[in-house]
Amino acid sequence: MGSSLQTSLLMLVLLSSYCSLVISSSKFSLSCQLQGQFDLNGMYKAGDVVLGGLFQIHFFSSVAIQSFTSKPQQPTCNGVYALGFKLAQTMAFAIDEINRNSNLLPNVTLGYTMYDSCLELGIGFRAALSLASGQEEKIILNSTCIGNPPVIGIVGDSSSTNSIAISNVLGLYRVPMVSYFATCSCLSNHQKYPSFFRTIPSDAFQVRAMIQILKHFSWTWVGLLVSDDDYGLHAARSFQSELSLLSESCLAYTEVLPWDKDTEELRRIVDVMKKSTARVVIVFEHYSRMIHLMEEVVRQNVTGLQWMASEAWTAAVVLQTPQLMPYLRGTLGIAIRRGEIPGFREFLLQIRPDLHHNNSYGNSMVNQFWEFTFQCRFAPAPAGWLEGGGAICTGQEDLENVDNEFLDVSNLRPEYNVYKAVYALAYSLDDMLRCKPGGGPFSGNSCATLQSLEPWQLVYYLRWVNFTTLFGDQVSFDENGDALPIYDVMNWLWLPDGSTKVQNVGEVKRSAFKGEELILDEDKIFWNLESKKPPQSVCSESCPPGTHMVREKGKPQCCFDCIPCSEGKITNKSMLLGYIGVLAVLSFLIAFLVRNLPDSFNEAKLITFSMLIFCAVWVAFVPAYISSPGKLADAVEDFLITTMHIRPQQQPQHGVLEDFQPGPPEDSGHNPPEDLWPNSPPPPSWRKWRSHHHHAEKTPLEALSVPSRFKLAQTMAFAIDEINRNTNLLPNVTLGYTVYDNCLELGIGFRGALSLASGQEDQIVVDDTCVGNPPVVGIVGDSSSTNSIAISSVLGLYRVPMVSYFATCSCLSDRQKYPSFFRTIPSDAFQVVRQNVTGLQWIASEAWAESAVLQTPHFMPYLGGTLGITIRRGEIPGLREFLLQIRPDQHHNSNYGNSMVNQFWEFTFQCRFAPAPAGWVEGGGAICTGQEDLGNVDTEYLDISNLRPEYNVYKAVYALAHSLDDMLRCKPRRGPFSGDSCATLQSLEPWQLVYYMERVNFTTPSGDQVSFDENGDVVPIYDVINWLWLPDGSTTVQNVGEVKRTAFKGEELILNEDKIFWNFESKKPPRSVCSESCPPGTHMVRRKAEPECCFDCIPCSEGKITNKSSSLECTSCPEDFWSNPQRDLCIPKKTEFLSYHDPLGICLTATSLLGTFICVVVLGIFIYHCTTPIVRANNSELSFQLLLSLMLCFLCSLLFIGRPRMWTCQLRHAAFGISFVLCVSCILVKTMVVLAVFKASKPGGGASLKWFGAMQQRGTVLFLTSIQAAICTTWLVSSSPTPHKNTQYHNDKIVYECAVGSTVGFAVLLGYIGVLAFLSFLIAFLVRNLPDSFNEAKLITFSMLIFCAVWVAFVPAYISSPGKLADAVEVFAILASSFGLLITLFGPKCYIILLRPEMNTKKAVMGRGIVS
Repeated sequence: MGSSLQTSLLMLVLLSSYCSLVISSSKFSLSCQLQGQFDLNGMYKAGDVVLGGLFQIHFFSSVAIQSFTSKPQQPTCNGVYALGFKLAQTMAFAIDEINRNSNLLPNVTLGYTMYDSCLELGIGFRAALSLASGQEEKIILNSTCIGNPPVIGIVGDSSSTNSIAISNVLGLYRVPMVSYFATCSCLSNHQKYPSFFRTIPSDAFQVRAMIQILKHFSWTWVGLLVSDDDYGLHAARSFQSELSLLSESCLAYTEVLPWDKDTEELRRIVDVMKKSTARVVIVFEHYSRMIHLMEEVVRQNVTGLQWMASEAWTAAVVLQTPQLMPYLRGTLGIAIRRGEIPGFREFLLQIRPDLHHNNSYGNSMVNQFWEFTFQCRFAPAPAGWLEGGGAICTGQEDLENVDNEFLDVSNLRPEYNVYKAVYALAYSLDDMLRCKPGGGPFSGNSCATLQSLEPWQLVYYLRWVNFTTLFGDQVSFDENGDALPIYDVMNWLWLPDGSTKVQNVGEVKRSAFKGEELILDEDKIFWNLESKKPPQSVCSESCPPGTHMVREKGKPQCCFDCIPCSEGKITNKSMLLGYIGVLAVLSFLIAFLVRNLPDSFNEAKLITFSMLIFCAVWVAFVPAYISSPGKLADAVEDFLITTMHIRPQQQPQHGVLEDFQPGPPEDSGHNPPEDLWPNSPPPPSWRKWRSHHHHAEKTPLEALSVPSRFKLAQTMAFAIDEINRNTNLLPNVTLGYTVYDNCLELGIGFRGALSLASGQEDQIVVDDTCVGNPPVVGIVGDSSSTNSIAISSVLGLYRVPMVSYFATCSCLSDRQKYPSFFRTIPSDAFQVVRQNVTGLQWIASEAWAESAVLQTPHFMPYLGGTLGITIRRGEIPGLREFLLQIRPDQHHNSNYGNSMVNQFWEFTFQCRFAPAPAGWVEGGGAICTGQEDLGNVDTEYLDISNLRPEYNVYKAVYALAHSLDDMLRCKPRRGPFSGDSCATLQSLEPWQLVYYMERVNFTTPSGDQVSFDENGDVVPIYDVINWLWLPDGSTTVQNVGEVKRTAFKGEELILNEDKIFWNFESKKPPRSVCSESCPPGTHMVRRKAEPECCFDCIPCSEGKITNKSSSLECTSCPEDFWSNPQRDLCIPKKTEFLSYHDPLGICLTATSLLGTFICVVVLGIFIYHCTTPIVRANNSELSFQLLLSLMLCFLCSLLFIGRPRMWTCQLRHAAFGISFVLCVSCILVKTMVVLAVFKASKPGGGASLKWFGAMQQRGTVLFLTSIQAAICTTWLVSSSPTPHKNTQYHNDKIVYECAVGSTVGFAVLLGYIGVLAFLSFLIAFLVRNLPDSFNEAKLITFSMLIFCAVWVAFVPAYISSPGKLADAVEVFAILASSFGLLITLFGPKCYIILLRPEMNTKKAVMGRGIVS
């Protein structure tokens, strides 16, 4: 098998080299031993044929930090998972049941080897490789092999991620792997995973099952939450793909749940759920991480959601708690098919631990489960266990007395899948052993036997297996290795007593006759809503007749507005189509019922088929018509009308694969794929399909790169030859090499890597010599990041150092995942950072920066001027001479010889070595002699002017050599390993070389330093190159700079811009921006659903500025500053107060002074005419006091004008209040005097005047005024008015005002004035009709009416006036009321005094009074 495999590898076109390093020395021991033995938890049972199992028996694992100074510790598993152990016991039970079944595998005993994967990829890999290759530490050269024999099939793994990785490796050896829980749809790719099968449906079907439920309940607007692994991400991809086919359904949001408990991210996700209008949430996640999500849901109290669960958490008991059920009750879930396994519980009760087990090959799983279940320890117990009260396990404990779900067999779901997986392998093996000699499916019609059984032979029978379980379920696999899909639909109930129940409410399955079918018992479903009905979850309700849908821009297609049809248009197409549909369905039903009548008078079959096509076409028409705009809608309708007229043919045409019809093993002539039978040619049909498949994948670049790729391999050979000739490096040690071609294919690369790590021996020959190449101590390669990721995952288990020269993926810097990976090319993380050079049309990564195939006259008009990041160029003296010395070996052995050289020779000289293929010579082909001269051939193979990946290979080989040299120079008792020991060639372990690789440091002949950081990355340096298109049409690539990282300067870019050729008319760097940078005064606002470099420049809002370009946000100005119109500078705010300089202030000041002046004039008039009757008749003293108080009122208004100060604020209201009280007091006393005089004129009323003499009048005025003075004093002392800068009225202004301090004080002051004014008005009103000879009550009444009206209007005006207008209102009220008093009280008197002096006589005054 190995021989033919290598031949097939080498006959492929040489695309990429995979290199390794071996040491040849007589000091080596010639014994053959296992690369690494793993400490794994397991269960074992001997048998004629052994099946393997991978189960999660523990929850998590822990890994010690690797220093490589001692043998790396392997990860340990912790936290027993009882259900995982139950799955393992299911496999043991199934094998025991099969062994007791005389009809299945008679005379054959099945055994098993099961390992614990801990749900950790690294441990799962270790377990899978141990199952595939055995756990023998050394091949003992006798007739017996110690340890468990390798298995022929594996049941597992439960994780999709683990299954993907493990089946990649097991697929190389065609070891069948049947998973019971890995659902990722990606695993249905049988090209990538040819030996993978599963008894659980693919996520693709689970997604379709959920969509069936969505359609059933008309839920068109849903949210999707997925796990951050292959299981969740592929499910999301499938969901989006399936929904894209349904125009009426779409996702409101898709969120990836964090792997760890990231509280901030969970809070953001739940906030999205809370704000969304989608009421249905679908979750693909493992139940252990669902707990983190639900904790945040409870914290934010997000209710009213209908949850839909994937099979990973549908039956999770840990979520069915009183805390979570208020939110999760009513959940609908897709669950694995439940089955029954008779006798399983009794089998579980018979489990007993092995008190004398061997950890390597015994039943350590059982013992660990036993300790976990009974909380005891087997002897010898850990230190302190007994002292702490711990019990010793006896092995006689009774499982029946333990209350746990281990013994619960009422709900067997994943267990049932394990059961079916074991039986699938057993039935396949049984079918294989029942093969009759001469009638077999393999080469020469041979059959497989137990003595020569190969795993790939079992894969063939697994593809055709078909049986029915005791529970009545059919088990078979389709072409993708998937079982017939069937799921149960579950519903979560929260019962009144607080308990929970998960009930079956339906199923969804796929059959050959009915397709996918959903069966639901809606009456049983519990809905967690007040209505107890299914929730509505739509983005937009369907549009009624008379309206049409208009999609909302930037929103999913199920979000739309319903716009009424314009005049003259209607929508009633549904009625027309409905009638056509009814007739079509009736035609179909009638034709279907009579389809089996004799064909001589019946064409019902054709009618049935035609109606089926008709209905399918028009069912597809509705969403297509709705989603097609404009003329496309008409085109869709026309197309479908045309399509429905195509009649079916009675003889259908054969497809491309008409000759390849899969059938059961018994059908002769149907052969399995070529890769299952390497010793026999494939059937013609398969060969035709495979040839077409590979032709479609081939690209022109691959063939053109043959010489340069081969040169990489020769660079390694040259470096090793140079090292062997160097007496200072590795003296007395000769390096050898084994080089394999990986063809840029992961599967072939895997084969090469495993061959390098374990040797290419077809079998172990039992003598003192191992046949074949010895395993290597280090590997140079791979060139592909994808290949390197996969291969180093495996090689890392054995700590084999791998040094890549071209794999740049930054993910490979993860030292936990890839502990023995190194590289001599910088990581992409460094490359991406440095590519942030804007203004260029093309920027090339190192993968194509020097691609000659692109530098053609056809492409250069577009690619001229390209800037590229390329691998550091180096010099390798003597390489060209070495390349010229290469000669083919005409007698080479294909297994271990230089087949690469011969293939390269034939390719270069277009000849064939003898014996030539048939017809080659006749067709004019040449025969290779081996003496052809490479110097006469124009090939890039000999071009050493631009050594870049070759230089990396050169450095990689030297890195391994220097590390090996450092290791061998170790002085005894000064070594880095345990006990200060050194490594020797005789006992060299790969992990010891990793220790020295991490510390290697040397300088190449070109002057470049080579060392690796903590992630295995080399010190990064790149050349920056530029593509020139010369006038003569030729092209050249020139170096225009470099980018590197140093310990002193960090990352540094050096460019010679004068040398750069720009492929533009301006010969300058082009502008290439999505949005121009925002100027000062604006800030960036990202455009929704566009990259972050696409934004709009929005001016800063008022009061905010930015004085830098491309600011993300604007900065608020300080309190006393405001933004200028350009919003790029903060300037002092304008100040506002009632100023003497503004027009309003000037007018009020002038009015105040005018009033004062008039008061002075009136006072002068009154003083001058003080002896006249008109002055004396109305109490001249009070008139003088009143005039003085009015003057004070006019003057106090000046205190409200001007910038408020402390003294003006305190004085203005006090002066105002006291002045007006003085004024109103005088008027009140005047009124009271008039009333007293009138009463005194009556008989017996003279006594009333004694209370209103001059002293009493003065005292009353003083007393009333002193009350106001007391009020003002109290106000000023307790809460004095103060100057205040008010910024609330205007954002861009500071209003200086006087804060009243105490609103109560101000109200009391105004209230007191109001009370006096009201009393004056009331008394004056009562005595208004007294004889005028004693009375001026009418004038007082009128003046008080004006006074009160002014101040009543003042209150709302004052409250509603902002800033200086409030002061203006108060000044206006003061002036208006003062003028009102002045004019009404003194105007008529001045008129008489000045203009009608004849009336200013006692007789006139008295007479007027009589006349009145």
